[in-house]
Amino acid sequence: MEIKEEFTSLVMDEALLKEMTFMHEKGQGVIEENEVYSNTLAGVWVTTGSTPVLRRNRIHSGKQVGVYFYDNGHGVLEDNDIYNHMYSGVQIRTGSNPKIRRNKIWGGQNGGILVYNSGLGCIEDNEIFDNAMAGVWIKTDSNPTLRRNKIHDGRDGGICIFNGGRGLLEENDIFRNAQAGVLISTNSHPILRKNRIFDGFAAGIEITNHATATLEGNQIFNNRFGGLFLASGVNVTMKDNKIMNNQDAIEKAVSRGQCLYKISSYTSYPMHDFYRCHTCNTTDRNAICVNCIKKCHQGHDVEFIRHDRFFCDCGAGTLSNPCTLAGEPTHDTDTLYDSAPPIESNTLQHN
Repeated sequence: MEIKEEFTSLVMDEALLKEMTFMHEKGQGVIEENEVYSNTLAGVWVTTGSTPVLRRNRIHSGKQVGVYFYDNGHGVLEDNDIYNHMYSGVQIRTGSNPKIRRNKIWGGQNGGILVYNSGLGCIEDNEIFDNAMAGVWIKTDSNPTLRRNKIHDGRDGGICIFNGGRGLLEENDIFRNAQAGVLISTNSHPILRKNRIFDGFAAGIEITNHATATLEGNQIFNNRFGGLFLASGVNVTMKDNKIMNNQDAIEKAVSRGQCLYKISSYTSYPMHDFYRCHTCNTTDRNAICVNCIKKCHQGHDVEFIRHDRFFCDCGAGTLSNPCTLAGEPTHDTDTLYDSAPPIESNTLQHN
């Protein structure tokens, strides 16, 4: 279905739509209480100045994105269930600035919401959960506002901000995510204000790769690895944060002489000092934790690299000599320092 031209208005109620809805050239209208499902491309496309209202729809089980805003697509997305897409539930890019509020966004194989390539958006009061990758990605000079969302039980991180991403994150609850509650990387600079980041299975906040951040009035508590981790060379502005009662599993493992692979396996990337061993011919894709350097590589020609995210290749069993600290090795690929990137949709070619 195609909707275009300024002043075009459409009201749709209680339809079943297995074909995509494409709104462009200042298209308007209300799409309400429909089921949009099993689409080959995005379920709904909003582009070139269009301002539709999508309300109380079920948008699900698509082979790409649920709702795709691009090239100055705007409008309102509210009170929808958006779930089980092969890409993200929602993608926002290239100047698009929708209002996204009170939706449930879950089950995305590439995350809940992806904002990239100078995307904007006001994202408020949503529940974003059980996504295979980050609940929210902010990338490539994007600058959305996230307020009062619940971002939880993700199988990766809560919010990942990469490649010059910015954004205002305010009064969100970010909890029970498998990786960092908030990961900030690669020259990004968001503002985090009055968020609660808690009960995570890794770190509360991690900042790495020349990123910075402003952290004000956040509560960061009961995260397994610890509350706040800053990589070498990272500087942040902080005021009135409460970082308390975290489990501090990384520092406890280091103080007990354990290999950090024991707490991370190859699925998490604890932030601590890491090294290389020239005697063992490690490459720039390998990292060794401080306790393995002291025990397994004692007397070797070793080099401190930096304080950053990694898992220990010695404990993983990927080096030539077996680890004496980690126990039974689990062979896997080389160390990775960042979460895998989400899949970005290609712009629809429409004639």
